[in-house]
Amino acid sequence: EAAQIKNTQIAEELELPPVKIHCSVLAEDAIKAAINDFKSKQGGAAEEKQSA
Repeated sequence: EAAQIKNTQIAEELELPPVKIHCSVLAEDAIKAAINDFKSKQGGAAEEKQSA
């Protein structure tokens, strides 16, 4: 669900003024990067368990 979030939703929920829309773009990028980082770390942990 979090991976599907769009910057427009973030801006709307935070009631950002138009001049601050770039903040919602940064937030969207950060959320997606965090999800990708989590998935890559979880994948590594699963591989370690299988080889043990």
